[in-house]
Amino acid sequence: DKPAFSCTSFEQAQQENQAIIDIIRSHAGQGGSYSQIAVLYRTNAQSRLFEERFILSNIPYRIVGGVNFYARREIKDLLSYLKTIDNARDDLAVRRIINIPKRGIGAATLAKVQGYANEHGISFYQALRGAPEIPSIGRAAAKIEPFVTLIQAMRSKAGLIPVSALLQEIIDTTGYIEELEAEGTDEAKARIENIEELQGKVLTYEEKEPEPTLSGFLEEVALVADIDSLDADSDHVVLMTLHSAKGLEFPQVYLAGMEDGLFPSYMSITSDNAMEEIEEERRLAYVGITRAMERLAVTCAKQRMVRGETQYNKVSRFVKEIPQHLLEEPVP
Repeated sequence: DKPAFSCTSFEQAQQENQAIIDIIRSHAGQGGSYSQIAVLYRTNAQSRLFEERFILSNIPYRIVGGVNFYARREIKDLLSYLKTIDNARDDLAVRRIINIPKRGIGAATLAKVQGYANEHGISFYQALRGAPEIPSIGRAAAKIEPFVTLIQAMRSKAGLIPVSALLQEIIDTTGYIEELEAEGTDEAKARIENIEELQGKVLTYEEKEPEPTLSGFLEEVALVADIDSLDADSDHVVLMTLHSAKGLEFPQVYLAGMEDGLFPSYMSITSDNAMEEIEEERRLAYVGITRAMERLAVTCAKQRMVRGETQYNKVSRFVKEIPQHLLEEPVP
């Protein structure tokens, strides 16, 4: 049986959030379990409103994220390098590794870079690349340059060498294992073993995948890490990005923020490779839509606060591409 499917448009994001909260409360009030429900969204930032409202409404929830092996410091560091080389869209990953190894880039400098990124609506890494243009950054730009040069050099190799070789090069260039060996503690030894385990994971991925890629490996890692953190015994609503939802299914799925400009993102729509990037996001939309076993509710808001500005968006083109006969009512 096909899941019941609806699409609702709200005036504001807050109303969208509240409507989903109300449905979840009603579901629980009728004896339904929270764990039957997943709320999916395109960007991590979208979780904030849901989290705040879930807390105020006393609804138990969990954000699915990296745990266990993938939460260990050295693994997060090396994966952050791989993520930054892959697309540098994850600001947290870039910030995590900017001083690994130590480069003497201080908190005040990082704050200036972040401010510049926010002001120009660009990623943290893009701001690092333009560091000499940042006012008042001064001599700190010279400390940032070697990091950017390293990432750009690794990027040029990423499509030419296997992921395992790329990871090895990161380990060698950063001196990560050398530093741990010099430490000589049991903890350092355990960390080296973790790194070796990660290298083994990469090799296993390369062996079984007909066309292994850095992006593919990172997606697989994200999927494993996310499933590990899903405790089937406890009753809570699951909040997660669409990327984290791959491979999972839920009776009820709420796919929020389905607007042009958010999903597909404004960056994708206006990119030089717009067709390619939108196609990639279309595949992600398909992932979200197919997570629902019994009910799928797609929601969007005409008005949403993004990066401190109010944006006015139309319903996502991906929703309009869904055959209308599958909907309980026409797309608004």
